[in-house]
Amino acid sequence: MTELKIENVINEKLFGESQKNALNFISFLHSKNIQLTANGEDGQGWAIGGIVGDSLGFLMINGEKNMPGPWTFWFNSCIFNENDEINEELKETAWTHASKCGRCHDGWETCGNGDRIIFGKTFESLCHSPLMFTDPDAKTLENMQKLMLIVK
Repeated sequence: MTELKIENVINEKLFGESQKNALNFISFLHSKNIQLTANGEDGQGWAIGGIVGDSLGFLMINGEKNMPGPWTFWFNSCIFNENDEINEELKETAWTHASKCGRCHDGWETCGNGDRIIFGKTFESLCHSPLMFTDPDAKTLENMQKLMLIVK
């Protein structure tokens, strides 16, 4: 049996800029020794920086036209406090990708949704994964990676 490789999933499911940006993201993760763990045998879901339930985030690669496709990365319950590494562009990127609770889980009342402060700005009823990046362009991906290094 061959080992499931995320690059193979990306090359099979994504095309064009989506594929290029997703592969760049995976290359970044490898360069920073950030662990990728498949969540299932189909390779659509990946825990980033740990195991599912205890990771920096979660990556979904399904190639679909509708959200969460073609690929989406969610930051898990991270704390986004202001510090010297945060500039206005990073704040705006985070604020633009604040993820409202979509009540996607059974028992959503206890899933960890609620009000959060992200870099000094209050958001109401955010998902337990407070930031969501769907099919990010190259510049957004660059900022997403910077945010990841800050919370790591």
